[in-house]
Amino acid sequence: MRAKTGTIGIMLLILALAWACGGSAKLRQVRRQEMQASLGLSRGELEEERRIVRTGTRDTIIYRDPEGREVILMKAVLDEDTGEMVAHEVIDAAVITARFRNIAERLGTVDIRFDIHVPAAMQDSRWQLRLSPRLYVQADTLTLPEVIVTGADYRKEQLRGYRMYERYLRSIITDSTRFVDWRNLRIWIERNLTDKESFGPDEQAALLHYTRKMLKRYHRRKWEERDKVFSQYVHSPIITEGVRLDTVLESTDEDLQYEYVQTLRTRPRLKKVEVVLSGAIYEDDVKLYTMPDTPPLAFYISSLSDLASPIERYVKKVVERRVTGHTSCELAFRSGRWELDEDLSGNRSEMARIRKQILELEGSETFLTDSIVIEAFASPEGSLQANALLTKRRAASVAGHFREVVSHYRDSAARSSGFRVSVREDGSEAIGPAPAAAPALRFLSRSRGENWTLLERLVEADTCLTPAQKTAFQAVMALPAGKREKALKEQPYYPHLRQNLYPRLRRVTFDFYLSRRGMVKDTVHTTEPDTVYRRGLELLRERDYTAALEILRPYRDLNTALACLALELNASALNILREQPRTPQVNYLMALLHARRQEDALAVQCFMDACREERSLFFRGNLDPEIHVLVERYGLDRDNENESF
Repeated sequence: MRAKTGTIGIMLLILALAWACGGSAKLRQVRRQEMQASLGLSRGELEEERRIVRTGTRDTIIYRDPEGREVILMKAVLDEDTGEMVAHEVIDAAVITARFRNIAERLGTVDIRFDIHVPAAMQDSRWQLRLSPRLYVQADTLTLPEVIVTGADYRKEQLRGYRMYERYLRSIITDSTRFVDWRNLRIWIERNLTDKESFGPDEQAALLHYTRKMLKRYHRRKWEERDKVFSQYVHSPIITEGVRLDTVLESTDEDLQYEYVQTLRTRPRLKKVEVVLSGAIYEDDVKLYTMPDTPPLAFYISSLSDLASPIERYVKKVVERRVTGHTSCELAFRSGRWELDEDLSGNRSEMARIRKQILELEGSETFLTDSIVIEAFASPEGSLQANALLTKRRAASVAGHFREVVSHYRDSAARSSGFRVSVREDGSEAIGPAPAAAPALRFLSRSRGENWTLLERLVEADTCLTPAQKTAFQAVMALPAGKREKALKEQPYYPHLRQNLYPRLRRVTFDFYLSRRGMVKDTVHTTEPDTVYRRGLELLRERDYTAALEILRPYRDLNTALACLALELNASALNILREQPRTPQVNYLMALLHARRQEDALAVQCFMDACREERSLFFRGNLDPEIHVLVERYGLDRDNENESF
């Protein structure tokens, strides 16, 4: 019996050693040959293209050349021996070795599709392959979700660890009632508790006394150490985040192939995207081998925006000799006074702002200031006559102040023999060259009295007043101007108006009346670049098609149709293109539209017309899938080789 048991043990040991040596030999081979998973163009995508090319294929298609003669296209090739056209069949290639592909951007996105190929020599039941694709997009590197290939024994070991951890969790007692020594607690209750419905301090002490504290501490410690125990049992957790695929291999005798599809939003001037694959082999979460990076797989991105026409549009503009400008400021005056005090409230900053505007106009080489009209407004406090007189004096005071500013400016320019004094943002003066002497500047002061119009707008926008109070204010506004202030004083909201709104009514406005220097006619008609259209063209080239179409829609030209095409508004694009002269670009876009509508004959006719006038459009056709299908379906590339355009 002992000999038999010993023999079984030796056999098991031999099998275990053989199993371990087998894995070690495979790993040595992987390392020696520097094996790696490989990237390739998506076979599924290419097969789908071939299916589309074959779908709807006709034996012949007829289009007309420039002389109006009918040309017949057929699926045939020239037999070099007989000189006759004979039918042929295309045989699909067995292996795809190209390292680049042209893909088309549509609706602002592209689909990056590639195959990941894992050879059988890199697969083992005890291993896990973690493959990480990376995209190189302009200056950025984007790490894509991983593809994980897990061997059956590797996954069994993972699940065994999870089961052990689950048993550990189930062994933890979380119900506090299970820590109580109920037998001894009942004996204590029967001996000492006379009122069985009461539960006081003595009973609480008894419950604590008969609680198994060591057992409770033991299970609390097990709960606190659950993360540590998880790491002990589960050496390699099952990854669930940042993973595109986690497949378990039941057999490792065949190569594995997975098609990876990543949708990418395009960017302005994005022409090329490269994909590189890296990875590693793990056993029990220990890295055994790091795979070298694969050679990059390149995707060249074409966009309909590349067909944008650099049209320069102009708009007519009427230039008026006379120009007006308006600004207002809030200048504070002492109650009942009209003298302008620069040190009062915020007058200094407001006056510096107005002074800067006036002197900038004085120094302008484009405009000549003819006159400045200054109007002063008052709040409704006081009588109409008093407020009218007060605002008249305040306007005259402001006009006098700035008249002196202009006079000082012109005097300084004259004394400096061609230099002027200008005012900076902070109100300080700076010396610079002065323009030629200008005629006398007129300052006209006017009184506007009480500012009821502004008060009405302020009340309407005031969130502190209730709708009922605003309605009562409108009733006051229906009264004659001389009676409104007295009626307002009787309203409960009058203190709010006087404290918060009245100060904003005391303002001074400036109206600048200018003329253009050197301009004799009152109006001149001119043209200038249409900046709105130029912005729409920029948005189109930046592939913001929706915003571009909003701007370009009224123009209804080639670029408008292009924006519609990019958004797959095919009917709108076709209507616009039919209105355009039949240039090669228009014919090409018409071909693309007819191809989308499965109108092959019209599409071929438009495409051949476009390529006949501009040969480069044939090569462009290989970048747009709609045209490329026509080229492959009817062998238009052979016509190009024979220069039949």
